[in-house]
Amino acid sequence: MAALVLVVALFAPLPLRAAAGRIEGQIVNGTTNQPVSNQAVELLQPGNNGMRRVAETRSDAAGRFMFASDDIQSNTFYLLQATYEGVDYHAPVRLGENPSARLNFKIYDSTPAPWHFHVSSARFLVRAQGDKIRVEELFAIRNDSRPAVSFVNPNGTFFFNLAKDAGQPSVAVAGEMNMPLPQEAQAGKSPGQYFIQYPLKPGLTVVMVEYEADYSSESFRLADSVPYPIDQIELDVVPAALAVKSAIFKPAGTDADTGGQKLLAENLKPDTALEASFQGAASGGTAPQNSGDQDVKELPNAMTRLGVPLLGCFLLVLLWAMGVRVSKEWSKRDLGRAGSPAQKELEAKLEKFLDSLANLDELFDAGKIPEKKYWRERLDLKAKLVVLLKKSPPAFLESYATRHNPH
Repeated sequence: MAALVLVVALFAPLPLRAAAGRIEGQIVNGTTNQPVSNQAVELLQPGNNGMRRVAETRSDAAGRFMFASDDIQSNTFYLLQATYEGVDYHAPVRLGENPSARLNFKIYDSTPAPWHFHVSSARFLVRAQGDKIRVEELFAIRNDSRPAVSFVNPNGTFFFNLAKDAGQPSVAVAGEMNMPLPQEAQAGKSPGQYFIQYPLKPGLTVVMVEYEADYSSESFRLADSVPYPIDQIELDVVPAALAVKSAIFKPAGTDADTGGQKLLAENLKPDTALEASFQGAASGGTAPQNSGDQDVKELPNAMTRLGVPLLGCFLLVLLWAMGVRVSKEWSKRDLGRAGSPAQKELEAKLEKFLDSLANLDELFDAGKIPEKKYWRERLDLKAKLVVLLKKSPPAFLESYATRHNPH
């Protein structure tokens, strides 16, 4: 509960608030590049009980909209939402000391017709532990349709195939602000085929799949696939002592995050069987904890455990909070009251990670870091932050949350 309070505190406005604020902009159809008139726009704010609707308005004939209210405060995070042709679109608004902002808000036409997507990058983690083997898969899907449209189809938008021995998968999608959205994995027409109905908007959509399989025989064969071309895919195997055989994955050293084997494959055609066999003794328990600054190397997994544990309230809210473009002002705020050296060290580490996330977002927004590198580093940073918070004593989390949300 303390961690949840901390997350909410990260969203909360600073104690000193300025005068009433104003948020305005123009809503544009990204498919036609024309302004959208009479479009409903909601102003939302994260809170203890989820999203709170602050206000609602409609765009004028030129697509312009405006919110001006005493409820709009400085140093606060908001979210704009517009629902168009069955798809929810969002735009984050982060106010500073000046409680006003102007932005363009894009929505897109929807189509049920399948477009040719491709997976710009993927990452698999295969972890053998006890008598189970867990497979976690992350796909970065590009919708580069021209003109830009959102793909919406009740018969499925993203399809994937799993090995015959795979258990029931859990699926999540990284929505706006990287908020993980649980999805229902529906059975397809053939054995082992699944699909989700999440709209694939223009640009990048990240889909995360996780399942378990029996490993009591100390052997497992991966044979998954997707009906899309894959530019590059990384396979990480834990423990590193497992024997791996594959015709498509080539050894590429050691993964710095998990300490396991790293293998790579590139330029794969649609429906390529992502095959590999694994043999050897599984790990019997959790990885040993390190000390000092190396604590952050104890990553839960390649996708920050974006499977069943993620679907729980704690990690769902936590990763959502970490996905928000974190303001650098947070790291400059007074940590305040005196505490023990250990507490100050934890606070310093937390602020360091938050600041690193903000710097990474700014580099990506400025076009100074490639997309693939940005996603990899962002997921790694969030994983390290999760580890730090999970290892922190409740008293520290409560104290930190109280100082950052004194009301």
